[in-house]
Amino acid sequence: MDPDIKKLIDLTTIVKVDDNILRKTIFGDAFYVSRFINNQGQQIILSDLAQNWENKWLSFGELWNGERQNYRFLFDSFKLYYLSFEQLRINKVSCINEAFGDRDKMVDFNQLTGLNMYGMYYHGKKCIDLLIKLKLINENHNDWAFCKKFSETRNKLIEHNFNPNGLSFQIAPSIWSLASTDSLLVTLVHSSSNERAFDVYVDYYDDYYQLERILVNVIRGF
Repeated sequence: MDPDIKKLIDLTTIVKVDDNILRKTIFGDAFYVSRFINNQGQQIILSDLAQNWENKWLSFGELWNGERQNYRFLFDSFKLYYLSFEQLRINKVSCINEAFGDRDKMVDFNQLTGLNMYGMYYHGKKCIDLLIKLKLINENHNDWAFCKKFSETRNKLIEHNFNPNGLSFQIAPSIWSLASTDSLLVTLVHSSSNERAFDVYVDYYDDYYQLERILVNVIRGF
């Protein structure tokens, strides 16, 4: 296996890799069933966490310091993470419903879905950074490996995809792959000698629910 592809698999939440030169799947299940098809899941109800947040604010009393502010940042980032995915779900379903309807509306809904997905990974990584800063999670935590992979998915596949640190590839997320009845983001990997040498896939629904579970478990401990 190409060493940079191996590194990309090890660093991120990629669930499948297709080698377009060899014309075969080289990592994961060739017939992977996404979270959208298998079980779309339900988000936590935000009001169910209100008392946990209140407990955290009360624990500070009248004191203000940097730690309290970082908890405020976590509060805001978690809501933005949650709302990004909530809107992603709405716009994705609307896009699918327009597949045989208004083409312009379908395009608009698909672009909004992409915007929501980018926001989900951006705010999700910020939540993880704050968990680390607040010492709510560390390398001994059961979910540490996933958190690091989620962060690197944002870094390598979305934010710095044109020049991913430590890799020789250029990486192009395919926004049109969102306009489908699965939850796999198809990302095109261009090597120095071949355009679209590989297609790599992440399940953005599964990524969301895994990180939501981690964050909710932390918040419920307040």
